[in-house]
Amino acid sequence: MRISHSSYQNYIQNLAKEIEGKLLFSPILINNETLLFPFAEDYKNSLVISLNNRCPLIYKINCDIFFKSFDNVFLQKFKKIFNRTIITNLKLSDKDNIVSFKLQSNESDEERSFIAELIPNCPNLIVLHNEKIEETFYKNKNRDLFYGAIYKLPETLTELNGEQEITEEFLESLFKTEDELRYKEKYAEFTKFLNNKIKSANKKISSINGDLKKAEENQKYRGFADEIYTLGLNLRSKVEVLELAGETVKLDASKTLSENCQLFYKKAKKAKETMRHFQTNIDNAQKSLDEYNKILKEFESADEKGKDKLVETYFPVNKKKETQETIFNRPWRYNLNGTYIYFGKNASQNDYLSFVMKMDREFLWMHIKNLSGSHLVICSRKPTENEILTAAEFALLCSHQKTGEIIYTKKKNVRRGHTLGEAIIKNQTTIKLNSIREETKEKFALAKRVD
Repeated sequence: MRISHSSYQNYIQNLAKEIEGKLLFSPILINNETLLFPFAEDYKNSLVISLNNRCPLIYKINCDIFFKSFDNVFLQKFKKIFNRTIITNLKLSDKDNIVSFKLQSNESDEERSFIAELIPNCPNLIVLHNEKIEETFYKNKNRDLFYGAIYKLPETLTELNGEQEITEEFLESLFKTEDELRYKEKYAEFTKFLNNKIKSANKKISSINGDLKKAEENQKYRGFADEIYTLGLNLRSKVEVLELAGETVKLDASKTLSENCQLFYKKAKKAKETMRHFQTNIDNAQKSLDEYNKILKEFESADEKGKDKLVETYFPVNKKKETQETIFNRPWRYNLNGTYIYFGKNASQNDYLSFVMKMDREFLWMHIKNLSGSHLVICSRKPTENEILTAAEFALLCSHQKTGEIIYTKKKNVRRGHTLGEAIIKNQTTIKLNSIREETKEKFALAKRVD
């Protein structure tokens, strides 16, 4: 869906007059594509930033529903930057649907720019600090949006008009779609859990009934064994086929008649046990099926509060504890002409940098060869020779070496080993350094811990 640029231009101009200077509360993630910022002075009104592929948009909505926020890395980034901030500027590009606004911290004079490229199928969110990219959340993987780089508009920027006018009815409909998506995402795992339990119970009932049918057929093997003993045959002989009870019965030719009889008795005994436990097993399976069908029916008819209670009661989730950033595992960082070089100085910092920090998997990862040392990441998909050389020299300095070999590869080729800070890599390239430049030593000394 493509909205009318002129209609959205008018809407943004009116919205700017209404919300500039307003204080925003901490953002709420109502689904995996949409942020909601309540206004401090009027919590029933909120600013919505939607990255919905079909129709990405920024708009204001009147909503008195309380939303419990989803939580992910994306939200944590924006909470850190946009917690209790004031909108100081809001405008729309004259060409495409690219909204930019400035946010000023309520606790300091620090100001950041926020760019929302509201382009269907490839919306981007970019945070700028001093005109340089500080954080990004984007779906358009063809764009090169690097940390520390100067922000540039998309090269193919043109005014793309659509027919959809911006009306209150349209925005309400759009937000209803976002809420339905939130609802679906929120309970997707629980409904999948219930449906799998119901499917499993039905499968078990079918299996028990199949076992009963087979057991009833296998009762005849006792009669076969009894008949063999009454025929006066040589029980030590080996026979492939016998006519028993008017039926051609195949025997195990590698075993004697006596051994085959014992196998028949075992089959008959197992069949008897299956028939004896059939009713108990079928009752338990049916009870389980009835219980989960009852929960599902109750869940489908419950309001959100009731659904939450059912999820809490029947679906306890033991989430894997994620590694959190602390003052102990924050890595170091140096800004080399707009390109950040990150590195750790111990196993904890290495582990956090390589396996926890959210970075582009195409960035370059580096380590000294055959020695314990720092993990380094160059925040660029196509680093220059000087950036690679500087980072390699950093690797030597971190390991207190004057010369040595350095290996590097893309971050996507690195996976966590069995111990803290251990890395297993593939497709690496090796470079050899015979010295370290004095200017690099000076730069290394200026590196700072990540805030």
